[in-house]
Formats: sequence, structure tokens, C-alpha cells
Amino acid sequence: MPSGGPTPAVYLHIGAPKSGTTYLQSMLWDNAEALSEAGVLLPGDSFDAHVRATRDLRGLSREPDDPRPAWEGAWDELAADVTDHFGDHVKEPAYRVAVISNEVLCAVDDEGAERAVRSLAPYEVHIVYSARDLAGLLPSEWQEYVKHRFHYDFDHWLHEVVDGPRGGGAAQWFWRVHDIPEVLGRWARHVPPERVHVLTLPGPDAPRERLWERFAALVGVDPAVADPSTARANASLSWTETELLRAVNAAVDESVPMWLYHRLVTDVLALKILPGRGEPGRVPLPLDRRAWAADKARELTGAIRSAGYDVVGDLAELLPGQSPSEREPAGPSGFAPGQAELLDVAAHTILGLLDQVSVLTEELTELRRERSEQHETALPKLMARHLSERNQAVWKMRVGYWHLKERLKGIEPPPEPEPEADAGDDAAAGPGIVLSQRAPVR
Repeated sequence: MPSGGPTPAVYLHIGAPKSGTTYLQSMLWDNAEALSEAGVLLPGDSFDAHVRATRDLRGLSREPDDPRPAWEGAWDELAADVTDHFGDHVKEPAYRVAVISNEVLCAVDDEGAERAVRSLAPYEVHIVYSARDLAGLLPSEWQEYVKHRFHYDFDHWLHEVVDGPRGGGAAQWFWRVHDIPEVLGRWARHVPPERVHVLTLPGPDAPRERLWERFAALVGVDPAVADPSTARANASLSWTETELLRAVNAAVDESVPMWLYHRLVTDVLALKILPGRGEPGRVPLPLDRRAWAADKARELTGAIRSAGYDVVGDLAELLPGQSPSEREPAGPSGFAPGQAELLDVAAHTILGLLDQVSVLTEELTELRRERSEQHETALPKLMARHLSERNQAVWKMRVGYWHLKERLKGIEPPPEPEPEADAGDDAAAGPGIVLSQRAPVR
């Protein structure tokens, strides 16, 4: 580490899921260059590097046919990258803090937590845990389960989480990552409590940027360094959209491996196509569960105070607020969408998928055309063409030569097409045509 200066710090943003983590990660990676200039290191150079490192730290096993790159040893590679950038031989830029962020780091066991902290010695390790009120968290987590192949309804899921044993069903994972005293207790054995930070998610009426402002202040960077305009959040599905996804899950063959399900159903259908296709309206927590949620929230906030952890924000934000008014449920089953609503969102979702097919078909057609042209064009001519496309001056000379040649032949050259124009009779099938007016939420 640089001699004579303060000890560099590493902030491990360990989660929790559904607590603004996607938004914060988008703010970090969309502004990686500006943050680097401000002295903030994002090791590994990609969000995927943090995902792979987390899988390694958790000791997850890959499915035999999983085509993704192996992640064994990925955590040590990430930690080594921190050491390399904090080392004496690196002078520009002078990093003073590193951030590693993945929402399921909070699921590591005590051995994984110890390994993570030890691998980052002698730097000052901080733990950052994002937390959210239970009334908003529970519906969002049920949706996340559905995005990961769960096909039971909200009532069934709540019964497993709230009433069932913690060691089984949906409760096992939920409490693994959302029992704040237990989660932070695994890390507090290796990090002093003043370096364990609970970052509270602001209420729904707060400005969107407030969470980033809190996080930036914690790591010691001016929030204005980052541009929030492109940051994305993990879009919530409406109740109707979630019910349609449940129906898809029930229809997916059991033999389909999880990596393939995630690639097609989670990443394409649930995250890109479905949001915004159905009528708006969040899934509310049923009335008969709200008293339990309030009592549990008070228990969790009391444990945070007793442990002496640093609170970034306000613990009152973890207490359930006013229930949603747009669709108040009358009982456990609430106002679940009917068949007409499901049919409507299904139709618009199919149109959204057809839009994607249209775009991919056009891209595939263009790739095939380019490949065919490469096979038919002599190598020297092909190299000259590629070179001219990369050099504006050469390109102008080439176009001028073509015009001169055509004039000498007595042929008037056709007008230059507009860059946005789609040539050919199949242009109507291009990406500019949208079959569904219910565009996905970005």
C-alpha cells in the first residue's frame, strides 16, 4: 500500500436482495470511469467478476452442462486485483477505496465471511448491508422467487416464510439473507461493529437519488461524481405479470437446467419483456400479515441498535408504512387477477416477444449477408474495404472515386440513402416496428 498515507478501505456491499442493490450497482458500473478518477476502485473490471467471485466464496457447484465460465478461484482473483491496485507500483490514479458489490454476498457462511475479510488484509474492511421495510420486501421477494422458477402463489409463499420452519421451503433462503442480526453476526465476528453499516432504503416517496447519496457519502465520494440518468433499478412486476410468469414456470419442463431457465425466462421474459405489459399495480402485503410485519420490523431494528452497528439513513424507514391504497386486499387471497387480465397481459407479452424475434431475425440476416459477402470478396479487396470504413479520409476518397467512375460511364449516381433508412422489401419487419404499444419498463 502507499507509504505514509491512510490505510485504503474496502467496502463489501453484501446485499440484501430487493433493497436497492441493482440501482446502486448500476450507479457504480455506469460511472466506473468517473469513480476511478475520484479514487474509487471497482476491482475485476466488470459486474460479472463480482458475481463469479461471490459464487466461488459461497462454494456453489456448477451444473454439468452450464456453459458459463468456471468461477473456482474467482474470489482470490478479485482480492488480488484489489491488492495490485493498492500496491506501491500503481500511482495513477491513486485509489483510496475499493467497492465489491453483490446482493447475495450476505448468504455466505461464517467460513466464507472469514475468508473474504482475511483475503483483503491488511486493508480496512467495511461491511455494507442494505435493508428495506418488510411490508415492501415480502411482495418483492415473492416476485423474485417467481423469477427463479417458483410457481406457488403469494399466500403459499407467505405461509412458508412466516409460519413454516426456517430450515425448509422458501423460508430457508429468505431468512438466510434477511435475518439482519444473523447475517451481520456472521461478518461481525471478523469486522468491528463500527465498520458494519446498515444502509436503509428510503421510502417510496423519497427522491430516487437519495440511496446513492447515502452510499456515496459512506464510501467518501462526492455523489455528484456519478450521473444518475442512466441508472436502472430491478423493475417490479405487477400482480398480473407475476401470475403470468407463474403459469410459465408451471409449464417449463422439469428437465430444463437452471442455467438455461435463467438465460431465457429470467433474463429475457421476466426482466426485459414482462415489465409494463400488464395493468400497473404492485402486489400488496395482505392485511392479516401487517401486524406481524410491524412486530418483526421492531424486533430487527432493536437488534441493530443493540449490536452497535453504524446506521446510514434512518431505522424508522424499516418500519412498515402506510399500506398501498390502489389495491387494498380484503384477506389472504386479496384481489388476485382474473383470467381476462391474464389473457390480456399474455397477448401483449407475446407481441413483445415477437418484437424481439423481429430484431434478432434482422440481425441474423445481416450477419449472414456479411458472411456471404466475405466468402465472395477477394481478401485484398475485403481488407481495403474494412480499412476505408475505419478511416474517414480514405472513405471519402473511395466514394469520390466511385462517383467519378459512374459519371465517366454516363450513369448518374443514385442519391445517398439516409443512415436511418432500411433498404429492401423486408424493412417493415425491422426493429423500428413495434407490435405491442405496452413497451417494457427499462
